[in-house]
Amino acid sequence: MKTLNLPTTSLIITTYNKPDYLRLAIRTALRQTVPPHEVIVADDGSTEESFEVTRALRRETDVPIVHVWQKDKGFRLNRSRNNAIAVATGEYIALLDGDCFIGPRYIEDHARTARPGFYVAGTRTHLLAERRDYVLKTGDTRIGVFTSGTTKRLHSIRSRFLSRLTSETGTLDEEITPTERRGVAGANLAFWRADALKVNGFDERFEGYGGNDVEFANRLTRAGIRRYKVEHLAVAYHFAHGGRVYDFEEVKQKFADAMLAEGYRVPDDCGVTRALRDGADRVER
Repeated sequence: MKTLNLPTTSLIITTYNKPDYLRLAIRTALRQTVPPHEVIVADDGSTEESFEVTRALRRETDVPIVHVWQKDKGFRLNRSRNNAIAVATGEYIALLDGDCFIGPRYIEDHARTARPGFYVAGTRTHLLAERRDYVLKTGDTRIGVFTSGTTKRLHSIRSRFLSRLTSETGTLDEEITPTERRGVAGANLAFWRADALKVNGFDERFEGYGGNDVEFANRLTRAGIRRYKVEHLAVAYHFAHGGRVYDFEEVKQKFADAMLAEGYRVPDDCGVTRALRDGADRVER
């Protein structure tokens, strides 16, 4: 790995009471061509069963697995992400949602794509219920463009040639809004830890579903960190789900209040600064 001259990459996986999803996500993280520097579970208040998953998997690998937990007080995704960023020791961070798993070159691709002054927004293929159940039952994570029970199948193709043709760089003055995500999603997002600290991480005032990742990306952009939208590299897969829909008017209002008040950096009591000072409610290594 040292000969590749790649940044040390911490993989942060968010989770909440989905131990089977978490087990699969970590197992795919441990099968990488370039192993992550560490796997950090950002737990938003799961029961003990999720700790049992990370304890068991620690016995199977030399890759450090850190479980960072906070009390269950509702949907506090951003706070759990900040808890994980605070303990991360890698130079670079790859962020993965807990209802996702990754292809074998995910870490390598993100590390190779990393450039100073950029964050990277990746893509994902969606697995429908039947395919999800099969993957969870068998552990077979082989997904291709012709695999049944999937949508956005082209995203499953890993190709450096196609990536050069389809990936794109955003401009410094690009405005990302909640209604025009431009492919930014916390399910597959990578950035330098130093850049996350520069903007004070995720805004913990964003509680509940919607707008969290886009608002973070907007602050990175305003801080002069450009977006690189990568296609056909860092392949990820997502268990499709329904029932949660953006209330765009509510999200836009939260977005505007946060952005207009503080510019590109959130207040110290609701960002990574808080997590660095106070720590999480529980950390297990």
